[in-house]
Parts: sequence; structure tokens; C-alpha cells
Amino acid sequence: MFVKGTFKKVSILFTLALFPIFLGYSLITFLLFSFITFLMQFFRDPHRKVPFDKGIVVAPADGRILKGKIDQIEIVNSDYPLMEHLLQKNQKGILISTFMSPFDVHVNRAPVSGKVIKTKYCPGKFKFAFGEIKTENEKNLIVIDSTYGKIGIIQIAGFLARRIVQYVALGDEVEIGSRLGMICFGSRVDLIVPRESFELLVNVGEKPKAGETILARFKDLKS
Repeated sequence: MFVKGTFKKVSILFTLALFPIFLGYSLITFLLFSFITFLMQFFRDPHRKVPFDKGIVVAPADGRILKGKIDQIEIVNSDYPLMEHLLQKNQKGILISTFMSPFDVHVNRAPVSGKVIKTKYCPGKFKFAFGEIKTENEKNLIVIDSTYGKIGIIQIAGFLARRIVQYVALGDEVEIGSRLGMICFGSRVDLIVPRESFELLVNVGEKPKAGETILARFKDLKS
């Protein structure tokens, strides 16, 4: 239910939080316990019921609490930031961007099964996850070569996010719904699928569940 190592860190913080109360500073202990509770909800990693239908693409990120949601869907080409690693010249992709509130689950999952053929970390700023963050903020690209084409995931840090963690390495075989990494305390994940071969199944404003919500489907498998 929690990211590996969470309980060890929390136990240390819990022990430290007890000291102020013995010195008569109960308010400090209360504040520390509140902070620990926030950390535990942030580092939760719940089990997901992953669908294994052929030709589907599932959500790589949660956007379910408060303002978390799919807030951008657009058509992009190889001139878009980082797309030269994913799209060929004159090829277009559908970008589905999910904003994660600080209270969403921040473990990111593989949208498809396949082989990791490209990863690229880009250092940058830590601005709020709106506006020009796609060109200015810290980000991390993961490209998966699937049976149905190349699928891209871009982890983008935000104002609170200060660390992007990647669990997979170049050459790894991943299964749909498996864990790819997480963004500590932030913020946005972009999914890119080839426009010509996939049908979009979601709209702006919907609240996806990582590893479960189907965002797109390979067109040739339509019944």
C-alpha cells in the first residue's frame, strides 16, 4: 500500500515527533504528526486492477483528488518538446496531460506493455504545473516500444515537486500497469500516442486512475 521504504522513514520521524511532547511542547508534536500523516498519504501505492485487453492504453497517472484531472488534450508533432525522440518527421501524436494534486497517488504506471527504448532526463525549473512548464520545468521522458507503436510518458515536476524518480532502465521489458516511477510532491504527467493508429477514449475534465482507466485504443482492434 506504500512506496518501498516509507515505513522506515515514518518510524524515524514518529520517534523524533515524540520528544517535544515530553518537553511540554504538545503543539509541535501535533504539527509533526500532521506532517507525518501527509507524508504517508503522499507515498501510498495502492493495488490497481489492471485491464489486459488487447490494444489498450491505460492512464500513467492519477488525477482524482481536488483539481487533479486530465486538463489538456492536443495534437503534437516532432517539433514539440522531446517529441523528436518519439515521433517521426510529419508524424502527429495525441498528447493527454494529467495534472496531479498534492493529494493524488504519485506513483506512475506503464500505459502499455513493451520495451523501454529511450529515457531522457531534462533538468529545469520548478514552477507551478501550468503555463510554460513543458519547456522550462524539470522533466523525464520514457519511451516504450509496444506492439502498436511507440508510446511516450513525460513526468514533469511542479512547484512542490523536487525530485523525479524513475524505476525502469533502458532495455527493460515492462508490463501494462506496472510501476514506472513517481514524482515526489508533484505534479503532471503527459502521455503521447500516435494519432493515426489510436482512438481517444477520454475527454478534458475526466479523472483517470493510473493503471486502470483506459485512455485510448488501437484502431485496428475496434469491433
